[in-house]
Amino acid sequence: RFYFEALKNESNERPLFTENGKLILQFIQKNKDTFNNLFKAKDIGEGLGISSRTASGSMRKLVTDEYLEKVGKDPVVYALTKKGENAQF
Repeated sequence: RFYFEALKNESNERPLFTENGKLILQFIQKNKDTFNNLFKAKDIGEGLGISSRTASGSMRKLVTDEYLEKVGKDPVVYALTKKGENAQF
């Protein structure tokens, strides 16, 4: 019974960023001027040593949370928003 009470009282808060999301956002903040604030998943993946598919998945969550915005379709290009610029870790 103690276990279930403890489980019930636990906070269900999710972290604001995933590990990859945090790394990606920090990378974009640091390299915004170098890439003219236009980033492809491939560029992020190469810069962080992760696959472009992994980067793309994390970037989709950052778009949903409004830290990035999608500005191109072929290829998919992302840009940092004001919320993303001001994000602190």
